[in-house]
Amino acid sequence: MVIDLTDIPVGYVENYMDEYQLKSSKLFKEINSINSKMNKKYNYIIIPMPIYNIIECDTRFRPASISEGLDLRKVGTIGDIECYLDIYLPPDRIIISWDKQTARDVKIDNILNGIDEKEKRVKIKS
Repeated sequence: MVIDLTDIPVGYVENYMDEYQLKSSKLFKEINSINSKMNKKYNYIIIPMPIYNIIECDTRFRPASISEGLDLRKVGTIGDIECYLDIYLPPDRIIISWDKQTARDVKIDNILNGIDEKEKRVKIKS
């Protein structure tokens, strides 16, 4: 899946904050549409630093104190979705997944129903 953040109307943009707010709004809309299509809601997103810079400008993003860790750090939440920063993730990718408990439930459902739901790897075009 690809989310294109380049097709936002930039005629109304006065500074980078306005541009990032428009981009984050589109990003949240796309993530919510992915989430609404699934039976088990995704509640975990892993983002690279360029995407973090975009979403931190949005008022719906609730920052958290930076957690300890080398690879993944919890940086905040978007509604019910926890955001983790991965500095080694390519700058044009995000991973939308579940926490451990929900992932366990999804695996059980996959086995019982013969389906294969996986985490979503999304390419961001910005």
